[in-house]
Order: sequence, then structure tokens, then C-alpha cells
Amino acid sequence: MKNLFKREESCNDMKQWRWTVLVGGIIALTSQLYLNFFIDGFRISAAAVLYPVLLMTLTKNQDALKVGAATGAMVFAFRTLLDLAGIAPSLGGQRSILANGLFYVFYCLFFSIMVKNKYTVSFPRLVFSILICDFSANICEVGLQINLNYNSLAPSFYLYLLGIAFLRTLAAGTILAGERNYRTLMKRTEHENRYQRLFLMTTRLKNEIYFMEKNTDEIESAMSNAYQLYEKLSALDTPPELKKMALSIARDVHEIKKDYIRIMQGIQKEIDEQNDKETMSLRDLLHILEESTHRMLESKRLDIQLEIQRQDDFVMKQHYALMVVLINLVNNAIEAIEGARTKGWVRIEEKKEGDFYVFIVSDDGPGISERDMKRIFQMGFSTKFDELTGNIYRGVGLSGVKMTVEEKFHGTIEVNSQQGVGTQFQVRIPIHMLEET
Repeated sequence: MKNLFKREESCNDMKQWRWTVLVGGIIALTSQLYLNFFIDGFRISAAAVLYPVLLMTLTKNQDALKVGAATGAMVFAFRTLLDLAGIAPSLGGQRSILANGLFYVFYCLFFSIMVKNKYTVSFPRLVFSILICDFSANICEVGLQINLNYNSLAPSFYLYLLGIAFLRTLAAGTILAGERNYRTLMKRTEHENRYQRLFLMTTRLKNEIYFMEKNTDEIESAMSNAYQLYEKLSALDTPPELKKMALSIARDVHEIKKDYIRIMQGIQKEIDEQNDKETMSLRDLLHILEESTHRMLESKRLDIQLEIQRQDDFVMKQHYALMVVLINLVNNAIEAIEGARTKGWVRIEEKKEGDFYVFIVSDDGPGISERDMKRIFQMGFSTKFDELTGNIYRGVGLSGVKMTVEEKFHGTIEVNSQQGVGTQFQVRIPIHMLEET
């Protein structure tokens, strides 16, 4: 175990050094973008703009002094190599090259003093610290260039250095602000995607619970029939084994029913604790439906256009039930088109007609035959099957839609279809059953 921890620590150290070397290399290269300023060998470099950005991003979890020492050494070595090769001769000789390298050491020294914790430092303090570090490190670098003879410098020189530090800090602060805003945007996007996935999962669970509740009646009926069979066998001259078997079946069905209800209640309790008081606007619901549908189309590589036309917006309590209706109709349309070709369109329309909200889901798929039209809302009926496994789909989508519309919303659903042209489902729901009061 100790050896495992040592290996992990060694790997982490290696990764940190790789980032440190990368930062040093970037600074060494960008330090060649410079202007000579007042004193021979004293440079105003673009690297000073990137340096605080790299300290707060690539090497955020590392000690600033170590990064400064490594960066200074790499800048000194790189500039010495260029000087010896005659590619970029130094105006101030080795003293100037050394001073340029030590700039980053001084910078990180001041930075470690000003910024105790890179993760918790406030943005205004960070920007102020960058300004002080830039200005102070420049003062130190100039001092090395002039043998610490600061009296030879005019007061205006310090104002120029302060102005340059301000401009570079402004540029670095802008980059850091952009980076922070980008991370915030990414977190919001991730949070929204996570919420959408959770919402869709809850929708599916509520749909399954709805069917489970209906199945409990069938289980109850099976248990009752088994017990009635036992009573009839008891009244007849039948072998005891048959009576015992009938009673055992009734008991087993009763136990299955209890477990079934226990599981159903447990799932329902978890869902209700998280979402029982939640409401949602129609606009947000359609947005989630649109996003999830586009992700599904992209994963299947289908060129199917989804169009949503909404005239109203309102807050509703039964948003999970409405999502079950719409998402099943949309998926049904996409699957119909997918079975015939890879291109097409699906349209969702919402409008108000009198005391009803009307939702129309139409597509340009192959349409539904007259024979299938009579059975599409029957439980278990499906025209779709998995070509790989040969398994027929469960066939509860449209039947579930019809039950939800009629039993939960007291609404109606109609379908019109023409083979070779397309299909249209129209759902009518009373306004008072949807709007949250």
C-alpha cells in the first residue's frame, strides 16, 4: 500500500513538473516579443501579460515560487542560447539576461506574498496583486540593470513603469475574467444538462409508476381468481394436491403484490420528496424536449428537423405527465421516419381553442395503414421491432399517451394519417387541468 501511494505521489509530481516546464517554455518564447525601454537590456515583454494567467490556470495547484524559479531558469537559458548563437544578441550582456530571468523569480515572490490561496482569492484582490507584482518585479529588474543605482532614474520613469504595469494588468485581468466567465458558463451548461437528464429520468419513472399502479389491479384480479379456484376445488371432490396448489398460487400472488406495491411506493416517495412541489412553464418544458430530441437525433445521425410553434406560456403542475405525452408522440414520429429514411421533419404546435389547450404533433413519415390505425392505441401493439435482436418493442407508448391524456387530463387524442404523406396527432386538454392555480 505504501508503494502504491508513493507511485501515485511520484506521478502527481511528474505531472506538476510537466506543467511547470510547459509554462516556462511558453514564457521563454513569448519573452521574445518585447520593446526595449529607456535602459539598454531592459525589456517590456508580452510574456508578463501571460504569466499571471498561466499561474492561475495551468499551475494553479502549484507553489508560485517553484514555478517562478523554473521559469526564470528557462528564460535565462533560452536567452543565453540565442545570444551565443547570434540569433538575438543581448544589448546588456549576461547581466541583462540574468535580470530578465530574475524578473519572473521576483514576480512569483511578490505573488506568493500577495496571493495566499489561488483558489479563494477574490478577483479584485487578484488584479491588484498582479499590478503590484508587475510593477515591483520591474523595479527589481531595473535595479539589477543599473547596479541598484536608483538615484540615476528620473521620477517620471517610475510613472512609466506603473503605466506599463497597469496596461499589462488590464490585459491579464481581461483574459482571466474571460476565463472565469467561460468556466461559469460551462458549469451552468453542465448543470442545465444534468437537470434535463434528471427531469427526463423522473418523467420516465413517473410513467412507469403509472403503469405499475394500473397493473396492481390485474395482480389483485389474478389473486382473487386463484383464491376463488381454491374455494371451488374445496367444494368438489378433488385431490388435496390441487387444492393446496390453488391456495399456494393465491398466496404467492399476494406476496408478489405486496413486494410490487412496496417497490412502487419507495420510488414514488423518492420522486415526490424531490419534485412534488416543483412547477414548470410550458416554454421550459418544450426547451427540454427540444434539447433532448436534438441530442437523440445527433446520436442516431438522423437528418430530421424538429420545429416547435408555441403561442402560449403558462405554469403547470402536471408537467411530467405532459412531457410523457409529447415525448412519446415525438419519438413515435421519429421512429416512423427512421424506419423509412434518414431525412424528414417533425412539428410540434401549441395553441388555445376555447377552454382547451391543443397540442399537435405531425410528421412527414410513411403514415399509418388503415388496418393498424384501429389498433395503435391498444396496449402491447407495435409495428416496430429491433432488427438486430428481432424483439418487438414493448408497445406501451401510444397506449400510455392515450391513458395519460384521458385519465390524468380528462382530454382527448385524435390521429389522422395518410400513407406516403405523414401522420398528425392532436391532443386536447382542458385549460384548468394544465394551468397551475
